[in-house]
Amino acid sequence: MITTLTLNAAIDQVYEVGSLMVGQTNRVSQKSQQGGGKGVNVARVIVALGGDVIIGGFVGGLNGSRITELLQEENLQTEFIQIQEENRICLTVINQQKKEMTELLETGPTIYEYEWNKMLNWVEAQAEHASYFVLSGSLPKGIPKTAYAEIIHRLKQKGIRVALDTSGDALKHGIKAIPYIIKPNEDEMTQLIGKPVLAQKDLVQAGIKLQELGIEHVCFSLGEQGALFVNSLGVYKVNAPRINVVNTVGSGDAFLGGLIYKLSQGADPTEAYKWAVACGSANAENKEIAKVQRVTVESLLAEIQITKIKEK
Repeated sequence: MITTLTLNAAIDQVYEVGSLMVGQTNRVSQKSQQGGGKGVNVARVIVALGGDVIIGGFVGGLNGSRITELLQEENLQTEFIQIQEENRICLTVINQQKKEMTELLETGPTIYEYEWNKMLNWVEAQAEHASYFVLSGSLPKGIPKTAYAEIIHRLKQKGIRVALDTSGDALKHGIKAIPYIIKPNEDEMTQLIGKPVLAQKDLVQAGIKLQELGIEHVCFSLGEQGALFVNSLGVYKVNAPRINVVNTVGSGDAFLGGLIYKLSQGADPTEAYKWAVACGSANAENKEIAKVQRVTVESLLAEIQITKIKEK
């Protein structure tokens, strides 16, 4: 069983407009709404591929009720902790004319100490039957910056493999706890190493240092350039297939979902890396977030190659 945790869950709302005109009235031609947050998106992809997932997180208020309702409509299994405050709404506006996306992300609720303690107890209970645990997204207000690190320590004591996908201080502290997988993007790596990531060699050097700390899989998603992966055997480059990009929101989550699914199935890491890129690409072809189809992913795999570019 795979468990994903989304501490700052949201309603993901997508508006499509013919042309976005700032400062003027814009008519929405199409809209969609779904329960969201990075861990939710990862879970949605894993289920689409055929995996079993439990989704955890915080829900509160009318938005929280709506998140639960939307996920139930998708037959996704949830075990949320109820909170006092309201969940957030994340809005994506797609400009059809320019093929551009604009995101408006609310901050989210404040979590109180007793709610956080409930969550830690839930994590302990999940540890009894989870083999992989995915920690994704930002930390809501009220939770310590060391929150992910604390969860990683608890889960590792029970032999669970933990994937971490976050940013800022939450990522810095989380890395110190040595998760099994991390997936920082270029901006997050710039924050980590304190200087701009200017070339592939910078990522390779940073990835090797992180892997040598004990992180088994260091993954860099590079969009249309594919991805880089670092493990104990070497550094791998995976190309991205040619696609018609519609909406890249959630592609990083789909990437992580494909990776975790294949690793949980016992696949060789190089095969799992290819599935990660295929899932991220399949998401980018779709205007809905993390709504990939396995048949699409499998068709994209035929265009994906993996190359070992450096020995360890």
